[in-house]
Amino acid sequence: MKWLLRGIGLIIFLFVVTCVVGFFLPSTQTVERSVQVDAYPEDVFPFLNDLHAYSQWAPLYAQIVDAQTVYGGADSGVGQTMAWQNGSGAYPFGSQEISQSLQGEFVQVTVNLSGQFVTATHAILPSEDGESVTVLTKSEMRLGGFPYIQRVRAKLRQGGLNKQFDRSLKRLKTITEVAAVEVTASE
Repeated sequence: MKWLLRGIGLIIFLFVVTCVVGFFLPSTQTVERSVQVDAYPEDVFPFLNDLHAYSQWAPLYAQIVDAQTVYGGADSGVGQTMAWQNGSGAYPFGSQEISQSLQGEFVQVTVNLSGQFVTATHAILPSEDGESVTVLTKSEMRLGGFPYIQRVRAKLRQGGLNKQFDRSLKRLKTITEVAAVEVTASE
């Protein structure tokens, strides 16, 4: 009986410590990554500003591959939407919408991941020589409040998210550079 009480006491102690640690962690999980792409801004922008093309590289799509998706709103740019359901991944339902867009410069996407809201911003920065661009991606997710366990969980998952975003940006780089070469070859 003593061991049972000690076990319960240990579990309560660990829960309290986790809550206290979580209280001091940020309430927003942020992922910032970048990639250098050998292409012009006008070559990269369509892959950011169209959710159909976005699905070829964005990190979210690796987690909803088997979900039923529906596109709506504008053909591309501000107002274009995509919703999914019946996925077996981490996010069984959700939606995303391009909320802001400036031709050749940036795109902001608002995402609902099964009730968790994320803002993803993608900026295109031309290099000084004009032959390449840097694509910056910043994703911000608001984390839950008390008991702050979600903050601790987010902190533990940060490295995996960084790697997932790096892989996604590498896919964007490959897709964009191949498309830019094909356009140049056809001219």
